[in-house]
Amino acid sequence: MLGGLWSIIQPLSMMLIFSLVFSHIFRVETGGISYPLFSYSALIIWQAVSRMLMQGGTSLTEYAPMLSKIYFPRVLVPLAIIVGGCVDFLIAFVILLGMILFYGGSLSVTVLWVPLILLICLSLIIGLTLWFSALDVQFRDIRAALPFLLQVWMFATPIMYPATIIPEKLQELYYLNPLVTHVELFRWALLGGKLPSVFHIGIAAALSLFIFLSGLLFFNKIEGTLVDRV
Repeated sequence: MLGGLWSIIQPLSMMLIFSLVFSHIFRVETGGISYPLFSYSALIIWQAVSRMLMQGGTSLTEYAPMLSKIYFPRVLVPLAIIVGGCVDFLIAFVILLGMILFYGGSLSVTVLWVPLILLICLSLIIGLTLWFSALDVQFRDIRAALPFLLQVWMFATPIMYPATIIPEKLQELYYLNPLVTHVELFRWALLGGKLPSVFHIGIAAALSLFIFLSGLLFFNKIEGTLVDRV
């Protein structure tokens, strides 16, 4: 009934919960950024990521009847899910811009980096979606494991807390999660948060591009046998 409004309701409701728990109860320090902005800016990215992977990762088996009747490039099925997730993200992004103005903030020249940041982040998600969708055809355990993996990934990403609270000895391991750098870059470009190091930016970009290319190659490799497997 609410349709596209869910792309706004979900991150806003989570923002309110996180603000209550982490801002008012645990008093998490966010480097001078208003906590609702701090959390919402990451939540809209995470909402898009989780939707693309959950729906795109199982899309081939969900559309199995259509795949067996009509020939078209199979990669279009998970990509269609990703396009839908991008539309939802854009709606939520407009709300974020309104929130920045509401809290008295302003956009600086760093906002020009946002398209590039999102493009690299999108390459990571496309690659993972292609990997999971292709593996789901062969191993149906993927759909059972995905919710758990996404839950772990969410807590391993600075959505509700800043990356600075991670102990220094674990920082290098923590930044092997490329979404950590993508989220921090997104906050930096819009809210003036902390800029990750050049080394961490390079690692995140390299991992994202590697996952994208490997996912594309793996998907193309098994595309010819997908219909038989689903």
